[in-house]
Amino acid sequence: MKQKTLIINADDCNLTSQVTEAILKAHENGIVTSTTFLVNLPAGPDVVRELLARKKLGIGLHLNVTLGKPVAKPSLVRSLLQKDGRFKKKDQYSEKKLPPVSEITEEFRAQLQKFVKIFRRLPTHVDVHHHMHDFRPFLEALAAVVQKHELPIRWTRLLTEPEVRASHKGLKTTDHFYGNIDPHTFWTEEVLRHLLFTLPEGTSEIMCHPGWVDDELCAISSLTIPREREYQLFSLKELRRYADHLGIKLAHFGCLGKKH
Repeated sequence: MKQKTLIINADDCNLTSQVTEAILKAHENGIVTSTTFLVNLPAGPDVVRELLARKKLGIGLHLNVTLGKPVAKPSLVRSLLQKDGRFKKKDQYSEKKLPPVSEITEEFRAQLQKFVKIFRRLPTHVDVHHHMHDFRPFLEALAAVVQKHELPIRWTRLLTEPEVRASHKGLKTTDHFYGNIDPHTFWTEEVLRHLLFTLPEGTSEIMCHPGWVDDELCAISSLTIPREREYQLFSLKELRRYADHLGIKLAHFGCLGKKH
């Protein structure tokens, strides 16, 4: 029987201090095994130290082109920006007129370089805020950036298309992915336990968004109360015991064989 390996990734680390703290607590007390860090937002040295102190927590890169300012020179990524120099919001990207791959790649590469500068190591994996790599140009840019270091990425629906899968055979990702970015929905214990009980063989990722709500979060994110619900759920110690009882190995993206 093939091993069942599960990565439970908490998105949006460094979105706010309260989101970051909630993620750390959900890792310490519950079943969160991985997180992804937003490098284009301000981060103090204490945040980085706190993350690195958690030796079993995978720290990935949450590439972001929908919130805040770019890491690359603005003149090189104009199609990603609003007039005020900040990134376009997700709904401002038109599927009929998406940015050129070259500009997305420029920003993605700058964010990866900043991650390495901050953490002094490569991320365990790379994913994209608001799942923008479900659009072809963003996936192309993501593939170009991770190729050199063979970094794993988060699964995308595009990889179910034969043409896309054939052109990106070298991409490392999980066999299965569970989660959504609807700001009005959240994981419940009943649904999560059912998924654990029926988890398929191979590698799977559960995406979640634990966090604590404050004014800072409400000003920049439509995902608020569900974060607190998911913090409570993914902090449950008994879920770790339940996963162990079912023979599920909890891990981070390093289990996919990324080069260090």
